[in-house]
Amino acid sequence: MKYPLRNLFLYLLLACSIPVFAQPEFDKRLSFEEIQDLLREGITPWDLRKQALAWYQWSYYDEEKTGITDSAFQYLARSANLFLKANDTLAYYRVRSDLADHLSARQLWDEAISIQQEALDYYQKTGNLHYETHLLAKLSRVYANKGDANQAATLKRAFSAKNRILKDTILDITMAMDEVQRNGQIGRYSIARYEASNALRLAEQTTRTDLIAWGQYSVGHFSYLDRDYKMALFFLKKAEKTTPRVNLALRHNICRQLWNTYQALDSLELALEYANRSAATGDSLLAQEREASLHRLAIQYDTREKRKEIEQLVIQKGEAEAQSLQQKIGLATLGVALAAVLLALFFIVRDYSHRMRVNKVIAAQTEEINHQKIRDLENTLKIETMQSMLAGQESERQRVAQDLHDSVGGLLAAVKIQLETMTAKKPERAQDEDWKKVRGLLDETVSETRHIARNMQPSALMEFGLVTALRDLCNRVHGEGVPHITFQHFGEFANIDREIALNCYRIIQELLQNTLKHAQAKEILVQITRTDNQLALLVEDDGTGFDAKSTKKGMGTDNVARRAQFLKGELSVQSAKGQGTSTLVTLPFSETQGKP
Repeated sequence: MKYPLRNLFLYLLLACSIPVFAQPEFDKRLSFEEIQDLLREGITPWDLRKQALAWYQWSYYDEEKTGITDSAFQYLARSANLFLKANDTLAYYRVRSDLADHLSARQLWDEAISIQQEALDYYQKTGNLHYETHLLAKLSRVYANKGDANQAATLKRAFSAKNRILKDTILDITMAMDEVQRNGQIGRYSIARYEASNALRLAEQTTRTDLIAWGQYSVGHFSYLDRDYKMALFFLKKAEKTTPRVNLALRHNICRQLWNTYQALDSLELALEYANRSAATGDSLLAQEREASLHRLAIQYDTREKRKEIEQLVIQKGEAEAQSLQQKIGLATLGVALAAVLLALFFIVRDYSHRMRVNKVIAAQTEEINHQKIRDLENTLKIETMQSMLAGQESERQRVAQDLHDSVGGLLAAVKIQLETMTAKKPERAQDEDWKKVRGLLDETVSETRHIARNMQPSALMEFGLVTALRDLCNRVHGEGVPHITFQHFGEFANIDREIALNCYRIIQELLQNTLKHAQAKEILVQITRTDNQLALLVEDDGTGFDAKSTKKGMGTDNVARRAQFLKGELSVQSAKGQGTSTLVTLPFSETQGKP
């Protein structure tokens, strides 16, 4: 049995999108007995909100436990109407949003968009950032599935702006997963791999091992499709270790992909081993699905009669409540006069309290504005100081490199010419061992001087650009016992501003030097990626790793952090003892920054 990557996408998107809003009474799934008890509590005494919540829970119980999906539409619609009657507008739009998700799953795009847009307008009007951000993500996904790429992109930009404030990592992962799926379906495997790397980086900031395993598998899968078999093998093996034993679907796909990868690398013995594992997990998964189907049939049979009894009880109670409503109206009339007096007193007290609160708020806002101005001035001063420091460093590097080239290099060249002249006058000196050692040391000194000058002022960067300079930097590291360095670049780097390119070069140079000094690695990956609004610099190794909490930062790490801060970027270091180190620097980028 085959479980394609798309099925894993759908499973994980569902897992990420179930707790859309932070409302425990909605997000917690109840058993059938608990749903019955809740519904009875809503009937006696009459409580429309409890009834609405019970029907909401019932819709998901039928869908998840019994496999009945048609009743979900009816129960969600009934739940929304009851919440509206109970004047719980927030819950009403929450349920309507879930109803739109079911419509979208059946490709009823226009109906789903209409309902989601209605809910989005309400959340925007009430200033509810949390709900608004999630609705923007949902609408972006619906438009993308419908095929309206322009509207989907517009909504995604709006979502990104809101989520930078909300900082919902799970939601960022969900959107990244959408991009992975979309680019993978149209054959853009390099971009899909990059998006999967972003999703993995975000997943590693959470405790969700299912998301981390999916990210590792996706990077490996699209590396395989992009014919980068070694990278595919690296991440697939990671995913194999991360994935829980109970997640048979993902383990089955990992085994299949490792089978294909080893086959592509001509490792037939390992390919056969993973082919057998794939077959075994496929059989287990099939047996698990058969058992779940039998269980769903049993639950359907057990709940059908109970559902009819409860629905009849609801109808009878509704009729009884309608009769008692008339009696309540009479009592309510008597309370109107008293309520009017209490209301007048309430407004008097409220007006006084309001004035006191307004005065406090004005004072607090004034103080906050003053503090903000001070913080802005401090940040501006820090940036200017950092800019001056970096400019001074580069100026000093250029001066020292020029002195090495013009002064020390010239003197060494003169010494070498003098030695050659002396050798020509007395050829027998060429056979003297001490003389040979002097000439050898002189050649090494000239080479080392040239190497230091190139490191301090990379001419390749000024003449040929960032990609060529970084490739030259990586190629210079070679020899026995030296790690193998793989350099990759994605995107266009020809028109990047020289200052940004120089700082990117220095960051990669510093990270590479740290890795060579401390990591004891066999493989090093250097990767730079440019998208429309971001530059990503990645240095990853398979070395000894370290404990980020207990290890003190050195000068090299501080230099990288300062440059990232100067460029308004973010530095992320992922490492553990024995598991290598991955350092990612992401820098915001725009077209205006790219112009020379």
